Amino acid sequence: MKKPIRVWSQDRKRRYGVVANSFKDVIEKGAAKLGMDDTSSLTVVLEEDGTVVDDAYWETLAPDTKLIFLAADEAWHPSPLSVPSNLLFVSDEIDGPIGDEERAVNLLKSLEQNPASVALLSLSDLEVIKDANLSSLELPKQTSDSSLQLQELCIEFYVKKKKEAEAMELVDLLKEHLKGNDA
Repeated sequence: MKKPIRVWSQDRKRRYGVVANSFKDVIEKGAAKLGMDDTSSLTVVLEEDGTVVDDAYWETLAPDTKLIFLAADEAWHPSPLSVPSNLLFVSDEIDGPIGDEERAVNLLKSLEQNPASVALLSLSDLEVIKDANLSSLELPKQTSDSSLQLQELCIEFYVKKKKEAEAMELVDLLKEHLKGNDA
């Protein structure tokens, strides 16, 4: 089964999305994206707590799981409080086709396991869920009901994050304008 996975560098500054069929596949694609030539000494861990991921554990990972790739001389450390966005090199491009409906379903499945993680979703992920036509999907009744509730929650967060982003853009424009007047 193809699974979208997020691969990150040890310092969390480089992030990529890959679609992998197997653990070996994610190692090959992730290492290539991160520019890691020696995959023999590579260790893959969960971003959230540093749990080592192996071939058997791979099968249990949810779509969009964040994995950190560690070279032989690197160790996992908890995430710093924040990394300024201007220091991040982020690519949300994936290397395989995945439709918005499938992406929405994958995101909703992970939200069912941890609904509080909705606050961590990006604006684009929230928009995919917001725009998904869940009634056209053949989901079991219980899953369908919880997915609709999660979709409503995501819409609320989308509206909030969109307003925040627009407010920040306005602040940036005002800063630029004020700099221009000071010169």
